[in-house]
Amino acid sequence: MLQQAPLVWGEIAVDNMDRAVNFYETHFNVSFSRKTMDGMEMAILETEEREAASIGLVKHEMMKPGTDGSLLYLHLSDKLTPLVEKLHTAEVNVLLPVTPIKGGECGFMSVFIDSEGNKVGLWSKLG
Repeated sequence: MLQQAPLVWGEIAVDNMDRAVNFYETHFNVSFSRKTMDGMEMAILETEEREAASIGLVKHEMMKPGTDGSLLYLHLSDKLTPLVEKLHTAEVNVLLPVTPIKGGECGFMSVFIDSEGNKVGLWSKLG
């Protein structure tokens, strides 16, 4: 058994960095620091805990947005339903409405399509 959580970093591919940053900042009330590293344009989600696992929006020729492949679940709200209703009102494509995991015992999840065409999950302890 691992001594620590295995997730240290996640990347979400983007075609248009300004559009992607605006999408996430608008809908999830988060902020990003933007950097260019080795030809890779990045926007790194800012967190209070600098050592916490986090995500970055990444624009690079090796990265293509899409709905196939890995699915990241983001914890961006204490209660999921108001957040997903806000996305729905903003006409964001919600693929999976708020759904309990094991009857809510393991929290709640939802899946949406972001501005770049990525399938992204949301998770929260409360529905």
